[in-house]
Amino acid sequence: MKKRKLQWGTSGDALLLTFIKLVTMTLSFVVTRLLSQYLTKYDYGTYSTILLIFTTVYCITILGMSDGVNYFYCSEPDEKKRESYIASLFAMQLGISIIAGTIVMALTSPLCAYFDNPGLRRLMIFAAALPLFQNLISMTQVLIVSIGKAKMIAIRNLIVSLVRLAATIVVISVLNDVAVILTATLLLDALQLLVFVFTLRKNNCPIRFKCIDIRLFKTILSYCVPMGIYSLLYTLNRDCDKYLIGLLTDTETLAMYTNASKVLPFDVIASSFFTVLLPPITRCIAAGEKNTAAQLYKQFMEITYVSTTILCCAVLAAAPQVMQLLYSAKYLDGVVIFCIYILVDLLRFANVPLILSAAGKTKTLMLMSLCSLVGNAVANVVLYYIMGITGPAVATLLTSLATALFLLYSSSKALDCRLADFFDTKYLVRFMAFNAVLTVPFYFAQKWLASQGWNYLAVIIPIFGGYALLMGLLHLKRFMRALKQVNAISKAK
Repeated sequence: MKKRKLQWGTSGDALLLTFIKLVTMTLSFVVTRLLSQYLTKYDYGTYSTILLIFTTVYCITILGMSDGVNYFYCSEPDEKKRESYIASLFAMQLGISIIAGTIVMALTSPLCAYFDNPGLRRLMIFAAALPLFQNLISMTQVLIVSIGKAKMIAIRNLIVSLVRLAATIVVISVLNDVAVILTATLLLDALQLLVFVFTLRKNNCPIRFKCIDIRLFKTILSYCVPMGIYSLLYTLNRDCDKYLIGLLTDTETLAMYTNASKVLPFDVIASSFFTVLLPPITRCIAAGEKNTAAQLYKQFMEITYVSTTILCCAVLAAAPQVMQLLYSAKYLDGVVIFCIYILVDLLRFANVPLILSAAGKTKTLMLMSLCSLVGNAVANVVLYYIMGITGPAVATLLTSLATALFLLYSSSKALDCRLADFFDTKYLVRFMAFNAVLTVPFYFAQKWLASQGWNYLAVIIPIFGGYALLMGLLHLKRFMRALKQVNAISKAK
């Protein structure tokens, strides 16, 4: 059994996580599809607004502490001090989340006025309470991964997603009420948190609040706050267009825009490898082994841009049908915005702060995100008045490109290498160009099939499936070689 585990290695763990995340995300999109179809646009817009506020509050209050859990757990050699760091992190987060929830409740009237939606008033308690549970869940998940239980957490997340889907089906079938849907979400989050806490205890990693050390607060904040500001600015950068749409349009338009701009799981492989590679890369950088970290990052980049680009182009070729599958036909008026955001998602392979996070370069991340947010906010307003509702989406695409380039450049500096060292440049150019060219005939084939009256599912199968299968087979050998190299480097470490 032990030998099999060794052969499975880092890539095997990441691929298992990828499979489970794909299933989990599929279940999440099934929930979104059910809500989009069975709720009115107004009710779905109200639900989306609560989630928008919740996401913002979550990113403000998490304060980079999930990154802090990994950083201090992996880099602190003294066991007692490591335990004090973890206890202090969780205590600080608990207090911050409670204060933030109180502030949200106090801002109920201004928020209802901003979104011009009085229906938010009775639901604001969920925007206040959900961040508390999500913050603690995020931190416990990172801690469980750091102790080497990534597969366990993925499997339990899958179970929670199945329960969430079942609860959604029951609620929309019987009551069809946004408040009940959010109540079910809150209860499931509480249950998930209890399971994670029990998991930590079972694996001899309990969170002991008696180990809190106030003297560590300054050190924790000096690392976590810049990282937290980066995460907050990144989220506001992604969501500032929704706040603009919520201010300048109506709730129904916000519902459409929210679905069209929703993050799709193109980077599921990237996020899985991020999960399993962050601890070893953190250790490599802490030990001064920058060459090893750079080699791991190069293979990480190739694995992620190959998988992300193939999936993005396959969806672009069948965009109207995919949008109908995910959100129902009543949201097809947002297909152009949907396509723009697919390109934004494509750039996410280069928007992963893996190296800077592992190297503790949180101030660099913070400044980069601040500049990106300011530029995006200005571009959102300007392009909205020039291009209409698609303007903010274009602004997000342009700022995402600029951010990706800067992030890659900064990562190369952190590892004392060239930007070109992160890529096989000739292969990257050929790969991207071939995908761009191949998408065109698949797109026109989709248009022709749709004009012949084919059902959207019947179009998706040959267009999306055919594209992904063709490109996947063409690049499978190269992809598998990158996986083996990740394993080899990890074992050498």
